[in-house]
Formats: sequence, C-alpha cells, structure tokens
Amino acid sequence: MTAYTPSFLFDFTFFYAFSGFDNTQLLFIGMIVLLTNLYFHISLSKKHLLYSFPLTLILLGGIGLRVATSAISLDYIFHYLIFSTLLFVIIIDHKLYLFIPEEYKTPLGKTKMRIEKVSLPAFNTVHPKPTRTKQGISSIPASFSQNFQELKNNLRSKLGIGQPQPTSDMGKSRGQSASLTQDHISTDEILDEKQFIHPIEKSAEDIETTKEMLSNLGSQSLDHLDSKINNTKLGDHSFLDSFFSSSAQLKDFTRTQLSSDFSSLLDHIEDSAVIISRGVVKAANTTFASMVDQPIGDIVNKDFIDFLAPEGFASFKSHCSKRLSGASSQTFRVVLLSKKHEKIPLQATIKSTKMNGEPVEITVFQKMNT
Repeated sequence: MTAYTPSFLFDFTFFYAFSGFDNTQLLFIGMIVLLTNLYFHISLSKKHLLYSFPLTLILLGGIGLRVATSAISLDYIFHYLIFSTLLFVIIIDHKLYLFIPEEYKTPLGKTKMRIEKVSLPAFNTVHPKPTRTKQGISSIPASFSQNFQELKNNLRSKLGIGQPQPTSDMGKSRGQSASLTQDHISTDEILDEKQFIHPIEKSAEDIETTKEMLSNLGSQSLDHLDSKINNTKLGDHSFLDSFFSSSAQLKDFTRTQLSSDFSSLLDHIEDSAVIISRGVVKAANTTFASMVDQPIGDIVNKDFIDFLAPEGFASFKSHCSKRLSGASSQTFRVVLLSKKHEKIPLQATIKSTKMNGEPVEITVFQKMNT
C-alpha cells in the first residue's frame, strides 16, 4: 500500500480487512461504490436518496474502521476529514429525504420544456413564454426554489387567482372581446360565490363587544349591596364564626383529654414508659422524665430520636424497619441521652393494651448492664 498515495483511496470499503483483496481490487471496488453514490445524489429524488443511504454507510464504515483501529496521527488527516464529511452527508440526506415531495424527480442529462399558463384581462395579449430548464448537475437550492415555484404556479392555476385569461390576437373583433369580457366577469362572480365565510363572521353582529359588556355592567344598580354593607356592624358574628370557634375549642379539649388519659395510664407503670405514635412521643411518665432529666412538658410532642444517643440510632432504625415490613419486633436495645449528656443503655419492650376501646402500644424501658 505504500506504493500508492494517498492511502485513503483503499479504505472506502471495509474489504481491506480481508486478506484476499489486493490494492487494485480495493481501489476498483471503492471507486464503484463512490461513483454509484455520486450518481444517486446527482439524480435528486426521494427514491435515489433512499438508495444512497446504504452506499454512504459502506463508505462511512470503511473509513470509520480505519480510524477506529489506528492510532491518532497526522498521517490519517484525510481519513478524519472524509469521515466527518460523510457524517454531514448522512445528516443532509436525511433532511432532504423528509423535505423532498414524493413526485419530485430530476432526470439526468435531459432538458424539460415547461410552459407557464398566463392569463390576462381582455384587450391584452401575452404569448406563453416557454422556459428551458437544464436539469443536470445543478445546485440543491436552485432545484428547491424551482420546485416551490412550480407548486405555487399550480396552486394559482387551480384556484384561478391573479391569472387573467390569454387572448390570441389584438386584431380580433369586438364580439370576441365582449365574450371574453363576459367570461371574465362570470369567472369573478363564481369566485365571489365560492368565497368561504366563517360561521362566526356571520354572527359577528350579534356578539357583544367588551366595551358593550362593560357599559351594561356599569349601568346595573348596586345600591342593595351598599345598604347591606352599611347595616353590618363590626361586632356582629356570623354562624360560621361561632362554628369554627366551637370546633377549635372542641379539638383543644379532645387533645387535652387524650393527653390526660395517656398520663393516667402511664402513672401505673413503675418503670420508665412512653407512648410513641409515628415516631412522636405522645405521653411519658415521671420515671422517664427523671431519667432523661427533663420535664414532661418538654418531652411530649417531640420526636423520640431527640432523646437517643448516636449509638442507639442503628438499633432503633432496625426496629422501625422490621415493624414497617410487617415483622414482629417487640424488643430492641436503645441508648438514651439525658440532658446532662449521659448515655443510658436500656432494653425497650413494647406492650399492647386498650384505652377507650382503642389499641395503644406502650414502650417500657429497663436498664441493662453495659
């Protein structure tokens, strides 16, 4: 391969990875693939672009295999440039495939005669102008602009907008001119009859504008509301005020009654005991309060982990995880922390009971030797 320069000519296909091909065969196969791909790109159409995709992928795979299996070096600068160019070609082909219409096709080496229909008002004569379009190896933007112009002319010819009818000669009789004028007038009348009117436009006169709505609203009398506002005193209380105040008092009474019931239940237990609900201490006896050296008012409605030492987090977390998973966990070790930062190792036992017909779980703590 060193006898040939540049070396990327042999890497257009991945056949160089096989030992049965020499450089001449690789060059021949690569040129066939490259020229065929070029042919499909020159004859621009949706079908030819679809055929060019596998050929471009073959070229991309051959160059990419050489780039991927070789160390980064300036010797492969042409490989890098060609690989990047092929990636851009793939992207552009994809965009063109989505953009080009199905019926669009540019044949190679042929000249197509295209006669534009031009229609003018009466008494004017314009001969059709044939246009020659040499469609061979042309630029893509020119092809697109020509295609758009053709679509535009077709739409105008079908709708009959802005295209007067052609006449053959200026020297024709007035009768023919009059007939052409009548035809032109009848065509305009047909277009006026076929003009689309939206249903909302038909009923536009019946719809009130914003200004009219505001004026109607301003004309309404609000004296009855003013009289009610003036008769209302600041000291008056409505039914809702009394209802919400009574419900708040009822909630406070229920919370106080429930706390007193918990306290009376725990006072019968000699050991340290608390009632924990969702991780919050709802009640505690005096033995537990003296052990952590805090008043009961500072213990209730606080998280139980606030009274744990760092050494007791793991066991308490394991106990909570077992309870959440449905396992039976009635005993666990815990290390409490007093107000004086003294660590107290304890054995916690959960005992179930009922109060007012509702199940209540009491956590009882017993000291253990360390």
